[in-house]
Amino acid sequence: MSNPGSIHIRDSKLVAIRDLGGSLFWLVLQGIRLPLLIFVVVLEPVVSFVLGALALLGVLTALFWKFFGPPNFPFLLVLGISLSFELALIVYRKLLRLLS
Repeated sequence: MSNPGSIHIRDSKLVAIRDLGGSLFWLVLQGIRLPLLIFVVVLEPVVSFVLGALALLGVLTALFWKFFGPPNFPFLLVLGISLSFELALIVYRKLLRLLS
């Protein structure tokens, strides 16, 4: 005769093992996330200043050389590069929000 209680105990052991595995995975994930968050937060003022300054100076340089420079100046290329610095700053801030 089979004991119906033994099936329930076996299932509860599997659930407990699954919960323990999930908890261990969460703990490892937090152990990776927190140091990375601290690193990103510490670098945030420097990265914001550098990328923002490069974006602003790139746009101003592109506009200056467009109006006062040689006629074959690669305006769109310089403008695209400077706007990509701003895009990199947006991605950095999204990463900071994702980690926090």
